[in-house]
Amino acid sequence: MQRLVPGVYVDASVEPTLVKTLAAWLTLLPPDTLVDGVTALRYWGIEVGEAAPYRYVTTAAHQSKRAEVRVRRVERLPERRGSVVAPVAALVTAKVELNLLDLVIAGDWMIQAKLATYEQVRNGLAAATGRNCRRARRAGELVRKGAESPRETRLRLAIVLAGLPEPECNVNLGDEWFFIGRVDLYLRAWNIAVEYEGDHHRTDAKTYGGDLLRFEELNASGVLAIRVSKEHLRRPRDVVRRVHAALVSRGYEGPAPVFGAEWRAMFE
Repeated sequence: MQRLVPGVYVDASVEPTLVKTLAAWLTLLPPDTLVDGVTALRYWGIEVGEAAPYRYVTTAAHQSKRAEVRVRRVERLPERRGSVVAPVAALVTAKVELNLLDLVIAGDWMIQAKLATYEQVRNGLAAATGRNCRRARRAGELVRKGAESPRETRLRLAIVLAGLPEPECNVNLGDEWFFIGRVDLYLRAWNIAVEYEGDHHRTDAKTYGGDLLRFEELNASGVLAIRVSKEHLRRPRDVVRRVHAALVSRGYEGPAPVFGAEWRAMFE
């Protein structure tokens, strides 16, 4: 046997997953208790922040004082799905712990995973009140449809918050006769694609070979492709400057990037 939580034991062969652990804690907490905040986001598959200490919300007067859990008391429970706070409500609660970047990443992820619509995420964050409500409302302004990974969200925000034109997310390029490929970010007016390449693009031979052919086709069709790696994102100013230089080469006459307070707080 192995201990899952204090007083709750399972067979040694049972994997102590997050779902099982959260359910076990619920047996020790008051009846009107739900998984909440960042922990609820992790339950929904949105990997931002840390699952523990496990966050719960309850209407009960008596709460657990165990170090492993945090229980907040409310007069009325938020929207729920089973014993877990619904995704958008959990995201709004998480504003207290998550920074702006992680809030936007979580919102984009939620939309992509079809846990909520863009309108539901945006409106939920816009209606936030209380502590860090301005952060939540700002996140509501920045979430978008179409982002397929946290790195794509980070890359998009690095460009946009520096004052450069906003790219479209995950655009299919080509025409009715010939499909070139799907690009992560696309600056349509200048025919520029910005592509984030994870390690699998380099280590998987099939993916790497496909990438080479796709970039040849992008180039042949007149698309200027900027390839960004994880290492490049460690120096986000350089990435933004590369995008700006590409824009200028295609006739962009707008302002140069500005790395203001919000940009620096998010990326530096």
